[in-house]
Amino acid sequence: MSGPKEHDLLNESCPLRVLLVEDNETHRHLIRRHLTKSVGEGIQLTQTDRLQEALNELARGPYDAVLLDLSLPDSPLTETLPRLIDQVTDVPVVVLTSLGDLDFASQLVQQGADDFLVKSEITGQTLLRSIRYAIERKKNQIKLSEYAARLKKRNEELKSFAHTIAHEVRSPLNVVSCCLSLVEEEQAGQLDEDSMEAIADAKAAIKGMAELVTDLLDFSRAEHDQSQHVPVAMQSLLGEVRTSLRTELDQAQAELQASDLPEVHGNPVQLRQLLKNLISNAIKYRHPERVPSVSVWVAQRDSEWLVGVDDNGIGIPADRIADVFSPFVRAHEFTGVPGTGIGLAYCRRIVEAHGGEIWIEQSSDAGTSLRFTIEKAAR
Repeated sequence: MSGPKEHDLLNESCPLRVLLVEDNETHRHLIRRHLTKSVGEGIQLTQTDRLQEALNELARGPYDAVLLDLSLPDSPLTETLPRLIDQVTDVPVVVLTSLGDLDFASQLVQQGADDFLVKSEITGQTLLRSIRYAIERKKNQIKLSEYAARLKKRNEELKSFAHTIAHEVRSPLNVVSCCLSLVEEEQAGQLDEDSMEAIADAKAAIKGMAELVTDLLDFSRAEHDQSQHVPVAMQSLLGEVRTSLRTELDQAQAELQASDLPEVHGNPVQLRQLLKNLISNAIKYRHPERVPSVSVWVAQRDSEWLVGVDDNGIGIPADRIADVFSPFVRAHEFTGVPGTGIGLAYCRRIVEAHGGEIWIEQSSDAGTSLRFTIEKAAR
C-alpha cells in the first residue's frame, strides 16, 4: 500500500482517489455531490459504510485520502480512528464529525487525524481544501519521519565510530606514555635539561589527546534518552562535584557558593558532569587579579527550573559568545589554559537531552553569567 504522492487535485488525467467511510446515506450523497461539483471527473470516489470494509479497501489501495465518519455500525466512536491509524499510517485521514468542539478536534489530531470537518459546515471548497491540506501534511510527516530515521542511523554510526576511534587512539597513547615514563626511570640523572623538557612536553600532549578522546566519547553519549531520567537531587550532585573539584578549588583559592538546589528530573550522571564542567570552566578561566568566585542559584519557572552559574572570571569575547557552545570552539585560545573545546558543547547537548536550553546571559571582563533550564521532578 502506497502513501500520498504528488497530486494535482484538479488534474483530470490523474484522478484524486478518495475513500469515503460514512454510514449515513444522506451525508454520503452530500459529500459526493460537493466533490463532483468541485473536482468533476478529477475524483475517483469509493464509498463504504463499515470500518472493516474500509480497511480491506485500503489494503487493496492505493488511496490519496480517507474521509472518515467516526460513528460506524462495526466500531465504537472512540475506537474508529485509532483502529484505522493503527493499520494505515501513510494515508491522510480527514475526520467527519457532527461536533464543532475544539478540544475534541485537538484530540483527533493527537490520535493521528490530519484534519477534521464539521458536517454541517461542509462545502465543496472546504472539503477540497481539507483534503489538499491533509495530503500535504501527511507527505511532510512522512518526509520528517524518514529524515528522523536517517538522522538516528547517522547518529548511531557516529557513536560507533567514536567508540572505535577512542579505542584505536587510546591504546597507542598508553603505549607511548609508558615508554616515556620508562625512559625517565631508566635514564634518570643521565638526561639533559632539553631532553627532560621534551619528554614533559610529549607527556603533556598525550594527556591533552587523552582528554580530547574522553570528551568526544562523553559528547557522543549524551542522547535524548529519557528512559534513564529519574528524580535527581541537584544539591547532592553539587556536593559530589565540590568534592571532585576540591584540588582545583583549593589551588585557585576559589569560593563556590550555592543556594539550596532543587530536585529535578534527569540523568544523574549527565547532570553531575554538567555542573562539573560549568564550575570547572569558571575556575579555569579565572581573573588573575581577583579571588575566584562561582555562584550557583535557581529560580522557578512553571514546569521547569532556571539555573544560573555566575563567575567573576575573564569573561568571553563578544565575537565568541554566539559559537561558544559549538564543538571545538574555544572562548580563549591564547591564554595558555589547556582545553579541548568540547566542554560547553557537551553541556549544551546534556541540557538539550533534558529538554532545556542553555545560553550566556552576559559576559564581560567582570565575569560570565550562564543560564540553563531543566524540567522539575514530577510530584
